[in-house]
Amino acid sequence: MIASITTGRKLKSLALLVLSCGALLIILSGCFTRREAPAFSPEAVVWEGWEVVNKSYVNTASLDAEAVSGDIILGMLDFAEKPAYPFLTQLDNVRRRPPAEVPDGLEDVWRAWTLVRDTWPEVDSNLLAEAALRSMMQSLDDNVSAYLTPEAYRMSQERTDTSYEGVGAVIGIEDGSLTVVSLVSGGPAERAGLQRNDVILEVNDQPVAGRSLAEAAANIKGSAGTRVSFLINRATESEPREVTVTRALLDIPTVDMSLLPSSVGYLYIKSFGENTMNEVLDALETFNQLETLGMVLDLRSNEEGPLNVARDVAAQFLPEGLFLYEIDNLQQRTDLSIDASGALNPDIRLVVLVNEGTAEAAEALAGALQDSGRGIVIGDTTRGRGFTNSYAGLSNGGALLFPVSRWHTPSGKAIIQDGIVPDILAPLSREDLLMSRDSQLARAYEYLDENLPAFR
Repeated sequence: MIASITTGRKLKSLALLVLSCGALLIILSGCFTRREAPAFSPEAVVWEGWEVVNKSYVNTASLDAEAVSGDIILGMLDFAEKPAYPFLTQLDNVRRRPPAEVPDGLEDVWRAWTLVRDTWPEVDSNLLAEAALRSMMQSLDDNVSAYLTPEAYRMSQERTDTSYEGVGAVIGIEDGSLTVVSLVSGGPAERAGLQRNDVILEVNDQPVAGRSLAEAAANIKGSAGTRVSFLINRATESEPREVTVTRALLDIPTVDMSLLPSSVGYLYIKSFGENTMNEVLDALETFNQLETLGMVLDLRSNEEGPLNVARDVAAQFLPEGLFLYEIDNLQQRTDLSIDASGALNPDIRLVVLVNEGTAEAAEALAGALQDSGRGIVIGDTTRGRGFTNSYAGLSNGGALLFPVSRWHTPSGKAIIQDGIVPDILAPLSREDLLMSRDSQLARAYEYLDENLPAFR
């Protein structure tokens, strides 16, 4: 079963995720059919997973069964805590013929599976299959593909909302470590003592090293009133510390707005959610009433949300026409267009701020505004995560997540390859970060100040 969803989920290739009882933020839209997992053979789930990927992965031409097999085998050995040597030299000793259901190219994986089961029967077959699937998806090397356990998959199917039961923290992978990126002001995590840049070592006494962001989130998310414990490393402390957080119901707006000097409006869209359009329309109406002459649309570190919401936001700035198009692994093209509604006065000069954390739907919005000439883009090159993702449910109750098509801006730029390159590059320096100085916003304001009428 494959259920497609449209996505556009920091600096340093961060995969942001707001921890809540809502959907994982890498999950942005789509409909799913729940089903009971039937009886299954653990090794057959591995063959099932490969067949799904081989059929639908966005870049099937790049799949190398031999290389993937090697990664799977090493992942299995790593899970079983067994050395690669002399194990790998013994694969040819498995004389039995692989069953017909073993996919072409994965014969060595079957031999390795057989050898592990014969040599170390104490190894849990179900967990071994999950280790194989996890390694298979990591071998695709696209920073998106992942294996989700049954629990993580179940949580991923919950509806995204702007109200969350959770810890009130944004968590991401930074420099290979699960890291606290930001905190909801006054939220449970902040009150409990978590801080930005804390590195999470364990969640509920379970190590997170080697786990995907989705797997870690499955342990962190939970209902209001329940508790979750973190073992964290803090740069200013010599020893790890434990922090226990009581989850709560959080109402998180997706839009901030303010007025800058000299008739300039500022609109920050943190993410795209079900209330985003109403929040955007309210802000734009305010800017129109105050007769602002310029506006900064800040899409920095916006990594998640339904693509259709980003398209609806684009319609407030653009005439009707092409928003983006996507190409699947069979080179079939699908267009996504907008119907203009134009809530923002077209005479208001627009600047779009982006950074390395701008991804997915936010990249599509920035690209459409840039291609149309409606807004000049300032900041850092975006992440390059423009694609449609799909979930493939497996017979063990888990699922595979992987991209099935690439997005292109109206002019044909492939977002997944190069991201959106700003018209004016304005990276944040380390000194800017240490001093909490927003030089990118200052550059955007400077651009507007230079290009708006002097009589202001």
